[in-house]
Amino acid sequence: MVEDWELGALYWNCLESENGNEELACQKVKEKYFDYMVSKCDLHFFLGTTQKFHNVGHNPFIIIGVFYPLKEDKTQLSLF
Repeated sequence: MVEDWELGALYWNCLESENGNEELACQKVKEKYFDYMVSKCDLHFFLGTTQKFHNVGHNPFIIIGVFYPLKEDKTQLSLF
């Protein structure tokens, strides 16, 4: 489960730009995350719990935030 407000805002903006078409809005959100963020950004998820989901299952953690700085073009130096 993802509780990140920025993802919700992205969905609502895509929904508005697609004139209420939920399928196209979801596709645009997936494209943004899978195509852009995975390839160009260093994607990090902040995990947390909420009381609502804490005793529901064996893994109560949810994604409460996303941090995605651009990848730096660094090459690892040789040890030898």
